[in-house]
Amino acid sequence: MPHLSPLLTYSKGSIYTQQPYIGYTNPSSNTFGATVTIEGWGKRSAREAYAKAEANRQLAEMVNESRSVETQAIFNYIDALRTKLLWQSYQGAIEQLNSIKTGDATRFKDEFISAQKVLNNDLKFFSYGLLNYLGETDKALPLPVGNLNIAPKKFNVSELVVHALEKRPDVSTNRASIESASANLELVQANRNIDFMPGVYYTETPPYTSSGIGYGSQKSFSFILTVPLGNGFVDNSDVLVASNTVTEHEINLSSTKTKILTEINQTYLQYESAQERLKNANLAFKQAISQKNGGISSILRYREAEGDLIEARAIHAKTLILLERLGGNFEVPSLN
Repeated sequence: MPHLSPLLTYSKGSIYTQQPYIGYTNPSSNTFGATVTIEGWGKRSAREAYAKAEANRQLAEMVNESRSVETQAIFNYIDALRTKLLWQSYQGAIEQLNSIKTGDATRFKDEFISAQKVLNNDLKFFSYGLLNYLGETDKALPLPVGNLNIAPKKFNVSELVVHALEKRPDVSTNRASIESASANLELVQANRNIDFMPGVYYTETPPYTSSGIGYGSQKSFSFILTVPLGNGFVDNSDVLVASNTVTEHEINLSSTKTKILTEINQTYLQYESAQERLKNANLAFKQAISQKNGGISSILRYREAEGDLIEARAIHAKTLILLERLGGNFEVPSLN
């Protein structure tokens, strides 16, 4: 909206504390006035452009924050699911050991039950985290489902970087911040333009008599133009501050691009290691399956191989999801 800043004035008088001379009668005139502000050139359009840029910046920040929360929630879910699967792995081994009536079987079974108690507390811890993301405190603790068996993928690091520079919300936030800061700079510069304050005044004097002479009522109009100069001609500190803010956000964008290149390359190296660990865990688990019914030692090897596979799947899933999200792909993964 235009900033008209209307100003209404009323003046009564002149009223003298004593008669100027004998026979004088105070006319007691009334003056009504109205003044508005006509903003300097470009102020209103610059203000509107800044408002739109600022709204876009806040929207970009909201999207960036929501993506961060999504990633945290997914990782919390994976941790909860990993804990549940490990508990089930111990439970399967306990049930197998129940059929063996020896001292060693009882000792290992007690160790597994003790490990389950720790996992049970961990599962409650992560489930409370899931409940926090749901925002519903009156519900029972959620129990994750799935097996974390996500197939490995192949990536091209260069393509990930290019896609990230186009789709990452932190890049969009930096760009929106630059646009907002640039719009603010234009607004600051436009606000230095001179305003005009035209005004109209109407004066009404009633009939009066002075020194025996009668005067009729008088009505008159006046026009006034006020031009506030301000300090814009000598003080440009506000322009310097706004200009420095633009430069600051441009540097932040450059830093973000460098961070993206570093994050993707580092995470890709971690993902290669996670793939190799998953491959070895799968081979060990297949070998343990073939020897599953060979007594206590085979039960222990199977439980250990299954636990290693669950851990490897969890690490692989986390690293894969992180790499995709760093590359600008924010689809919610399936963990089944």
